[in-house]
Amino acid sequence: MIERLEPPRDPEAALREAGLEPRPWSAGPGTHFAPHSHAQPKRLFVTNGSISFNGELLEAPTGIRIAAGYEHSADAGPRGVSCVEAFE
Repeated sequence: MIERLEPPRDPEAALREAGLEPRPWSAGPGTHFAPHSHAQPKRLFVTNGSISFNGELLEAPTGIRIAAGYEHSADAGPRGVSCVEAFE
């Protein structure tokens, strides 16, 4: 399951304050991430551009939490995407 999160003003700092290790990353326009899942829940905040998860468009500033074991795919938007994420 993918749950929407209220994006904090500074996502990276908010993840650190929650005791998590944030990792910023970016992907170019149209980059495809094949279906996969993670062993741990993941929090992700879109900081620039857009990305679709399982066909649902997320634009900056947006936050989501992906449940452990939930299979998902993603496609970066036409201008690419920058995010910060952390596993719980």
